[in-house]
Amino acid sequence: MNKPTIGIVVYANPDHYPPTINAVHLLAEHFDVVLIGRNQDPPHWEYPANVRVHRLGKYTSVRERERKSATTKLWEYINFVIKARSLLNDVSLIYAYDPFGYTAAYICQLMQSRSISLIYHNHDLSEQLFPLSSLSGWVHRGEIKWVHKANIVVFPSQERALLFKRLTNFNGQLMIVPNFPRKSYFRENPNFKNILSERFQQPQILLQGTISIQNSLLELIGSLSYLDNLIELKLIGPLQEKDKHLMQDLANCNVVSERVKYFMPVPYNELTQHTWLATIGVCLYKKIDINHQTMATASNKIYEYAACGLPVIVSDQPNYREHLSSEIWVRFADPDNPKSIASAVQDILSDFGEYQAMCLAARRAFEEKYNYESAFSHLLWKIKDLVNFSESKI
Repeated sequence: MNKPTIGIVVYANPDHYPPTINAVHLLAEHFDVVLIGRNQDPPHWEYPANVRVHRLGKYTSVRERERKSATTKLWEYINFVIKARSLLNDVSLIYAYDPFGYTAAYICQLMQSRSISLIYHNHDLSEQLFPLSSLSGWVHRGEIKWVHKANIVVFPSQERALLFKRLTNFNGQLMIVPNFPRKSYFRENPNFKNILSERFQQPQILLQGTISIQNSLLELIGSLSYLDNLIELKLIGPLQEKDKHLMQDLANCNVVSERVKYFMPVPYNELTQHTWLATIGVCLYKKIDINHQTMATASNKIYEYAACGLPVIVSDQPNYREHLSSEIWVRFADPDNPKSIASAVQDILSDFGEYQAMCLAARRAFEEKYNYESAFSHLLWKIKDLVNFSESKI
């Protein structure tokens, strides 16, 4: 008997978003999946055999697309919707990510001859109202007008969901699915307990993901001046040229340039090789906007560190304290204060026995509660109910 089919719409390269990858894998255990994304940047992720991946449009990089005119972007979006609509003809449910994906999915749903359940998963909340001279302006207005048609709206944090509800007057069903890693992917390193001593003797602070001054890049470099010369800072991820120059200038000025190691972004399936070898993970966001202030359940890297048995330093802000204050593997630091960051590092590295306990506790916390299988389970049951209802009407 064939499985029901669901469609997943992402107006980006889905390989770039670990929570989306996780959802695709878990959904593919119960449904056939039509995954629709954009043809941007090389694909690198291998999806299950029953996931048909469609990367629409002419291949270009993200930077090339950003430089295109508003008119060109609009026509690309229209063509995306037209092609996506034909691919969604036979699905029993549409799962759409973020405003561009949801708006496209809703228009596709309108053009179908039958009613299809629609789930909207929003990762980053935008309080900015974009001008109508831009594609973003039209898409976000479409999101606000049509979000009420979604059967379920999903956010990675309660705080973002409640603000979204106020901004849009949404009265439908909201669900929270934190951005935890997938347990079936982050299997324990067979040499885990043996590498803890090596980690401790050759300390390496790791920041993976977006590298920017908004993520305490300069403060992290500044903290090295207060730490033992053996301690290095390893950075893996996209970095804007202006921030790179600031990083290099500060590292040279503080005479720590040899202790700052920057690496270009690596594919998600290569990232764990670096994470397992690090000593401490950092996830520091400054109080810039609602997204930065609500990352305690929305940041996948906090829990990717935990999955690899790393103690983690996070921002000393209410949202992080609320969710993580009881975890012995978490330390809090002021993201604007290099001394505070250095103090947290020193606390973690003050005793090997305590460090070892933190590493084991981090891995255990991931296995028991901070994994995507647990986070996604309630939504998965809702999806099954919606698909069964849709199938019963055919």
